[in-house]
Amino acid sequence: MKPFGLGGSQMAEIKKYEIGPESQNLESGVECNPFGIITMKDIAEYIPDPSLYLVGDGHIIRGRDRIHLIVGYAGVGKSRATTYLAHCGATGNKWFDYEIKHKFNTLFIQTENGLPRLKHDLGEMTNELDGRVFFADLQNGAQFHDPHFRNQMRSIIVQNKIGMVVIDPWTNLAPDIGHKDYNQAVGLVLDSLPEDQNLCPAVMVVAHCRKPDSNVRSKKGAELMHEVMGSQVLTSRSRFVLVMERADPSDSADNRVLVSCAKANDALDMPRSCHIRGKVLFESVPDYDWDERDQPQKPGRKPTYYLSDLVDLIQPGEQVTSREWKNRAKEKFNIGESTFYTFQSEATSRERVALVRHGVYRRVA
Repeated sequence: MKPFGLGGSQMAEIKKYEIGPESQNLESGVECNPFGIITMKDIAEYIPDPSLYLVGDGHIIRGRDRIHLIVGYAGVGKSRATTYLAHCGATGNKWFDYEIKHKFNTLFIQTENGLPRLKHDLGEMTNELDGRVFFADLQNGAQFHDPHFRNQMRSIIVQNKIGMVVIDPWTNLAPDIGHKDYNQAVGLVLDSLPEDQNLCPAVMVVAHCRKPDSNVRSKKGAELMHEVMGSQVLTSRSRFVLVMERADPSDSADNRVLVSCAKANDALDMPRSCHIRGKVLFESVPDYDWDERDQPQKPGRKPTYYLSDLVDLIQPGEQVTSREWKNRAKEKFNIGESTFYTFQSEATSRERVALVRHGVYRRVA
């Protein structure tokens, strides 16, 4: 069997089976369209096309069947992260925690930053990025509902060998629409890409988080994936979700940002890291104290133990019941039951421990 692409394009290589009269719609009498099946032989013989993999180990992949997402509160640096992505795609440099597998050209579909902002951010890099990074001049906005606009998008992508399309932000493309309309909007974006998988780019979408409620516990990390403004369609349709948040939300002068992989359908690792935000480039902060960040302490209360201390009560690879783990924590730290369960939930969400089955946990080796 010949190698084939991902998602819907796979079906071109899969045998279609005719549907007999017994499979007809009994109510309408109309025969359903035939569909394909993937056999164990197909899976064994499948050879992934390495040119489809752009960033990370399956984190960002070219294809007409997928989108990727960067989310965060306003002002955290999401747009700069996409410019950083474009720079890394052009140079081959590492983007946050992710290696660039294949260099690519980037097309920005955005309406927020005009020439003054672009000059400010990219003025010193125009020679370096010439012929590699492009911005659509959208005098009438992003008209993905217009077939002529989508046709022009395909032509620009092919002519300029675009490997990454960035839509920034999503709310300018699809403001105040419902769940069904979001699905349709995503479909129109994907329809604007070339059908030939060898010419089809990856799509990165920038989305804002809803303004946090002051009366509710502040969400952080992967939890922010569920706070995307508008609709959960974006996160459910995305194969990769990157969450950005300020390292210290109370200090506006602190340019450190936390970057966490909240979803990776086609990759095994979900890294997180801290970086100092610049105009375009980001600088890694390797000594960021994640234990302090992960500590679910009450305001004003000095911590006497951290999340890592409770995780260390379990040996790597060891399985323990929730009761045994709680007893160890109580004996070691005199921790209360409700506080223990808060730590337990945090350790599970951070994948420091794995829930084997109901009431049984294993420390990740």
